[in-house]
Amino acid sequence: MDRFLNIDWNPSLEDIIDSTFVNEERLEKESVMHRIMTGNFTDPFKDIEEDYKDVKIDLIQNIHPDLIEKTNDTETNEMDENGQSIGMKRPYVPGIVKPVFKFPSRSKLNKEQQAMCLRVLLRFSEPDKPKLTQTEREELQKYMDLQQIISREQDEFLKFAKSKWSERSLHIMHENYINLRWNSKLQYIHKLPKYYAEVTDIPFVTKKSIELKFISECLQMGEIPKIILPPLTKPYMLRVNLIQLQKRFPPKKNTSNNPPPCYKLPVSEDVNCQELAETNNVDLVISSSGLNCLVNNMGPNYSNSWLLPLVIKRHNDKNVIYIDKPAPPIGSTIPEKNNWVYKYILKYSFINTKHPTFRSNEKYNDNVFGDINSEEILKLEEKYEHASTQMKYESCSTIPEKDDYIEDISKHGNVKSDTNSSGNVLNSNECLHTTSNSYDISINNRGTKNENSQLTEDNVSYKLFTIGPQLSEQNDLMKDVIKEYRILVRTKTDGYEILQNNVQRLLQLSPKLEHQVDLGAEAVTLEEALKQWISLTFRPHTFLARVRILAQTSEVLQIEYRTAISISNEIKRLYDIKVEDSLIILHNTIQTVANLAPGQYIMRHTVRNGAFATVFKGVENPGKNIFDIRSIYDKKFHTLLNHPWIPLDKTIATPMQKCFERMPALFYPSNNNVVPRNKKYMKKKESNAGTVRRSLRNKKKK
Repeated sequence: MDRFLNIDWNPSLEDIIDSTFVNEERLEKESVMHRIMTGNFTDPFKDIEEDYKDVKIDLIQNIHPDLIEKTNDTETNEMDENGQSIGMKRPYVPGIVKPVFKFPSRSKLNKEQQAMCLRVLLRFSEPDKPKLTQTEREELQKYMDLQQIISREQDEFLKFAKSKWSERSLHIMHENYINLRWNSKLQYIHKLPKYYAEVTDIPFVTKKSIELKFISECLQMGEIPKIILPPLTKPYMLRVNLIQLQKRFPPKKNTSNNPPPCYKLPVSEDVNCQELAETNNVDLVISSSGLNCLVNNMGPNYSNSWLLPLVIKRHNDKNVIYIDKPAPPIGSTIPEKNNWVYKYILKYSFINTKHPTFRSNEKYNDNVFGDINSEEILKLEEKYEHASTQMKYESCSTIPEKDDYIEDISKHGNVKSDTNSSGNVLNSNECLHTTSNSYDISINNRGTKNENSQLTEDNVSYKLFTIGPQLSEQNDLMKDVIKEYRILVRTKTDGYEILQNNVQRLLQLSPKLEHQVDLGAEAVTLEEALKQWISLTFRPHTFLARVRILAQTSEVLQIEYRTAISISNEIKRLYDIKVEDSLIILHNTIQTVANLAPGQYIMRHTVRNGAFATVFKGVENPGKNIFDIRSIYDKKFHTLLNHPWIPLDKTIATPMQKCFERMPALFYPSNNNVVPRNKKYMKKKESNAGTVRRSLRNKKKK
């Protein structure tokens, strides 16, 4: 204070009117920079730790419990047996962020209880059914005793998370690239007939049980690239710019001078599809994107709006349906647009075009069948008529999954140690190792190969399935006999990864953007889960790598492996939907459309249609009740600002929650010493608070 009072607030006129801004005497007296340069500066914060060494931090923590939360520092102190601090670096943990919002309350569970419940949750999420020790049985029983408290608090937590959703800011990633791809997809719509007349409706729901069976892989073309997933021992950011995306995945430009390969055309124009359909007596030919659109229509709201072009052709004295790729959406939400572009970003980041690929030394023209009257086509027909998959390992579809088991113990609390009482999460490694140390994927490279091309993701597979009644439905005495149909599906595989002992497995990459990582892991939406289930169902022996990404920074948080069964259990747990019922839509489509006359059609669904899709046939002229397909589009891909809240998953722990030993969807744990909140306790707390405040004032006076 004395120094402040001694400051000369009335500088001499020379400082103002002279050419000297600050004279030498004043500079020497008052300038801190001058003292630093001359070595006379004294740091006012030196030895500040000594001033606060007697402050009782424990009492402060009782007043401000938020101070005990661990921060995002990379270093932490650990105490040895003598209570001495040992400086050590903590391993990198993805996604540790500071809380964005202040919680309204503390958890009903203390830190030890949350850590115990997390151990139980993670134990029953392991691939193998755990063999419980006595301690683990006791922990499971304690977990079951706390189940009602946990359930109520999780509901309260989700309600809090939903109330904060509108305060989060979302932005679109690479919007220019999204618009370029959208416009390229729109070019195909302008090639279709402009006018359509309504023909019939297709119901989404009927009383029948349908099952799908994989028959064979009729044809495999191209190269399957190698996927290298990051180990996440250090930060991994998905930093890809617009130029990189355009160069690696250029939007389609169909010109007569450079026509695309046939497997990149719609299935109705793919000559390989036509020849395989005739050879295998197929009823439906469809692409994987067409399947995603068609089967992804589950109740109760049926809120998806879509449009599917289809063509009916006549082969072998019967109608064959060709369902092409869906038309681009009119508008999408910000998360949907980002999820779309991140599919390409994942491929760019995890699939190096220089990696080795599965390939064949044979080279063929793009049309593997060539002249349909040649001897080669007759040999190929004979070869693929009884084709079967050449993979030398068994399907992992019988792997028990975790979701049903966790739900079962939550309801009944039964603890069983026999091997028949569990359903665990997918065991990718175990499934592969129990059959063979490695497997072979036979790739018949039927496409023209450019030696200078760096694109190795160009692969395509034509697989044959049957869809029809389950065994319980096959009754000749039934009034309506359910017919079995044959489906040819054209799919593409993202790549393969190499596991331990050189075991290889096929992978599909799927991004999962996290917008609420400070609160936990977001649950997969019903649309995401259905698409992932369909993707794996029609790609036998393939696994899903679900990559969770922090939306704000593009940091990879964690990678989960899923099978069709685990995703089916996930949909049942989250949405109480039997995913196999979606196959009814596919069966109903074949059953209804197969009776129509050959020609060009479209299937369209809007929210107004509810549980039905409308089929329109192409006509030449406009008129009454004629639908103009181009009227629903303009030149802009709209952004829907009303993006619904994405709930958090109660059973998936993030790396941050595992690090801090917290249960998913619970508030921060309460203090370890839980004391009843009676009047004596409150008075004691107030008196302690006063003591601390007085001690702090005394320190300041010193």
